[in-house]
Amino acid sequence: MQRESSALALALANGEAALTGGGALRVRLAFGARADLDLYVTDPSAETVYFANTPAQSGGALESDVRCGAQAPRVETVAFQAAPAGRYRVGVDYPAPCDGSGEPVPFVVAVEHGSTQREQHGMALPGRFHVIVLEFAVE
Repeated sequence: MQRESSALALALANGEAALTGGGALRVRLAFGARADLDLYVTDPSAETVYFANTPAQSGGALESDVRCGAQAPRVETVAFQAAPAGRYRVGVDYPAPCDGSGEPVPFVVAVEHGSTQREQHGMALPGRFHVIVLEFAVE
């Protein structure tokens, strides 16, 4: 599992161009082919950006929602062009396995804001919504 988690982190590092603009914020979730995970980002006004609520009033939008059948590593992205100041919360949901096994799967969440980057590694459990896998503040 550690090797798979490291490969996911490497995929995030190589995946997208650096952010431009001091207020831009990008949150990405990388995971493998065994599961369909969903990214949830709650902004300072307590509105959550996810597949059924995009864009948010704060400007956050889900840029990619990947499902079973997409090539691994799968990456879901929520971006804010001008992120409001305040506290953010990142959640990960594991609604369905893709391979039928129902095993826990590793994931990596990466947050980029200006020159600041942060990663959180975790394990998603089948049928469970991990409400808070990472919290951070934008000043």
